[in-house]
Amino acid sequence: MNKNENLISLENINVKFGKQMILRDVSLNVKEGEIIGLIGPNGCGKTTLLNAISGFVPLESGTISFAGRDIMNLPPYQRAILGIGRSFQHAGIFKELSVADNIIMGAERAEKYPWWWMFVPRYRQKMERIIDNALTEVGLLAHKQSLAGILSGGQIRLLELARLKLFNGKLLLIDEPTAGVAPALREQLAQVIKNLNQQHGFTIIIVEHDLKFLFNLVNRVVVLVDGQKHIEGSPEEIQKDKRLQEIYFGTSSH
Repeated sequence: MNKNENLISLENINVKFGKQMILRDVSLNVKEGEIIGLIGPNGCGKTTLLNAISGFVPLESGTISFAGRDIMNLPPYQRAILGIGRSFQHAGIFKELSVADNIIMGAERAEKYPWWWMFVPRYRQKMERIIDNALTEVGLLAHKQSLAGILSGGQIRLLELARLKLFNGKLLLIDEPTAGVAPALREQLAQVIKNLNQQHGFTIIIVEHDLKFLFNLVNRVVVLVDGQKHIEGSPEEIQKDKRLQEIYFGTSSH
């Protein structure tokens, strides 16, 4: 697949909870290597769109294809096997385990280690290198033996991204990466996301409230309002669009 081809295509997707339509006729094509930002007021369907792609909510109608394959009937774990990775608004790490053990759990799955790997020196040495490399890249090596639960909000996000990097996939869906993150760590977080894209080859879709953080990171922005795609364009085009001020003016989401 080359960079001009769509990695994921959504056509006229509709999602309904009870009688309420959460997403209405949303279509979106994402090319390999792009970073796409999803923004919009609270409750406009951003997280639901990520859930629809990753298989956590069923569609009322519409189609989703990934790497040229229809994935509509695949459950989340099969979509993950195909290469769709997902981070959640509330970071998916194990707070009662050490930072290193969190990396081990991600690496065991990604590398398909046998259950007895820890009894074999070459497996142990390889795992040690994986842990050190993953934590060095996100600036957490000094916290290797710490309990994940004592990390700050920003450090937890970095640990989650370090685990996502181990996932042998093509597409990452990242939900609210700056939630609970102190301003001092946001630049580091942005750099880690850029590395996932540029060095590790992930195509990325990000839901984010911090528009400044997002506009500096993405190639394209999609604005959802009331479950519909309202505006789409480059960060420069979106920032100049008067409709964006109208959407955000007086709303509680920003």
